[in-house]
Amino acid sequence: MANPIVSIVVPVAGIVAGLIGNKAAAAGWGAVFGEDAPTVKSQKAAKKEVAQKRKQAKKDGLSKAEIAAIKDPEDDQPIWKLLLWATVSGVLLQGLRVAAKRGAQKGAERLTTRRPRTNRG
Repeated sequence: MANPIVSIVVPVAGIVAGLIGNKAAAAGWGAVFGEDAPTVKSQKAAKKEVAQKRKQAKKDGLSKAEIAAIKDPEDDQPIWKLLLWATVSGVLLQGLRVAAKRGAQKGAERLTTRRPRTNRG
């Protein structure tokens, strides 16, 4: 990768492929299971929402037992779904990133080469 254009295009292609693949995986998860994918972002949002509900319950004067009954729906998530998401978001997306980087490298090198090889048949 001596060409500066290639050295810029390859990482950008990997990042773009990761972003697009992650959105596609989350959309596919929603289509198959009918719920949000268990991403880090959705888990943080769910925890924040539960904390807000508990805080509001305290303000409303509910008993400690009722406040303790407010649970995070992420805690009821079966372990196989979490493992499936880890596989999809880890292994498959990494493969997509690698394929995009290789394709971008080959494509950029083809576009930036000066002359075709001489035919010395």
